[in-house]
Formats: sequence, C-alpha cells, structure tokens
Amino acid sequence: MFPQIIILNGTGSAGKTSIAKELIERLPRQYLNFSIDSVLYALPPSDLKAMMEGKPIFREGYNYPTLVEGYHQAAKGLAKAGCYLILDNAWTIDEEKRNLLTALEGFNICMVGVKCHLLIAAKREKERGDRAIGLAESEYNHVHQHLHYDIELDTTNQSPEAATVELLKWLETNPTLLGAQRSQKKLKACLSAA
Repeated sequence: MFPQIIILNGTGSAGKTSIAKELIERLPRQYLNFSIDSVLYALPPSDLKAMMEGKPIFREGYNYPTLVEGYHQAAKGLAKAGCYLILDNAWTIDEEKRNLLTALEGFNICMVGVKCHLLIAAKREKERGDRAIGLAESEYNHVHQHLHYDIELDTTNQSPEAATVELLKWLETNPTLLGAQRSQKKLKACLSAA
C-alpha cells in the first residue's frame, strides 16, 4: 500500500523535482506532482523572475508566507478530495514545517529527505541558471532541521532515476511510516521552547 502523500524535502538543486517527475511515471497509481513551484509559477512572470533572481517583489498583495500557507491548504484540499500527492519543497522555517504537517494530519504520509553535498548542490544551481545563486547554501543548514524522515535519499553521487528506484523498492516493502508524526512532535517541542 503506497502512502497518499509523499513529501520530498531538501535544498534547492538537490534533485527533488527530478525525483518527483520520475516517481509520477513509475508509481503504480496516479499521483499529482504538486510542488511549491505549482503555486509560484502562477505568479505574474515579472514577480517570478524577480524571485528567481533573489530580488525583492514590491507588488501590492505579495506575501511569501501566505503563498506557502496557501500551498499547504491546497495540498490538504487535494488530499481530502482523494488525490494522491507528491509534495516537493525546501521547508526551512520550523513554523512552516509544523503548519504543513498540521494541515495534513490524518493522511498517510511518507517523509523523504533528499540530501546532497552542498558543493554539488551549489554546482547544480549554477549550471541550472534558473535559481538565485546561493539559494542552496542559504537553505542547507535549516531544511532538514527538526525533521524525522521515513527514508533519506542522497543524490550527491546518485542520479534522480537511481534515487527513485531506491525509494520505490523501499516503499514496496510496505514500511511503517512514522516520520510525519515524529517530526510534528519534535517541531511542537522546539517551537514551544522558543
């Protein structure tokens, strides 16, 4: 039995989106690849360009935390409607991590940490040319903090295809998925102590 929601979390250029694209083709049932990019690409093109270049957006109504919360609530709505989802983002703020897991409470979730050595992620980021340089580095020390994963994929020396095969083989063993619950508990404790 495959989980209703697969969460891929990792720094920019770690390979999350490439893994998600491989997964939706290889999974035995239909999943939606619902990345934060699904929301960001709905922004006015000039705002998206500014964001990707690491520049501020001054348009009235722009609020990044609101976009992220909207993404979480949209994911919840899709899951409630019965859709199976692959969520892909770099969650770096503990409150956002908690809000996501709170919104998705009660769903069968597989937490996947997509990890990559910083130098490799930075190299990929530069080669891509569609991200602000330094994004992976700015996310690196925060993205996996206070999270428990059901499985971790290291893409430093592994292709997205190989990482996808590793994840699928593991999912086929019908593992007990506790990452979301453990993460929620850890985040609650950390945020209460702050």
